[in-house]
Amino acid sequence: LGVVVINPRNATANERHLLEIVSSLAHKAGLKSVPEVGIYPSPEINAFATGWSRNHSLVAVSTAMLSSLNRDEVEAVLGHEIAHVANGDM
Repeated sequence: LGVVVINPRNATANERHLLEIVSSLAHKAGLKSVPEVGIYPSPEINAFATGWSRNHSLVAVSTAMLSSLNRDEVEAVLGHEIAHVANGDM
């Protein structure tokens, strides 16, 4: 899908915001490790969670989602994806 994982060392302000949201949600969900976060190019508003386990996971969001939804809506979608990770539904 062309997912580009966000590198925290050179993330833009918007990317850092995504990382902060995922980190906060992961801690609230009781995850021992924070999922990686990636962005992929797509005209569709979408997001997904994937990975081998709760401690080795990735949450990815589409470029359309980031350009179409406000911050609260993005946080709600990311919360949904973190719930998938916390439940092992990747």
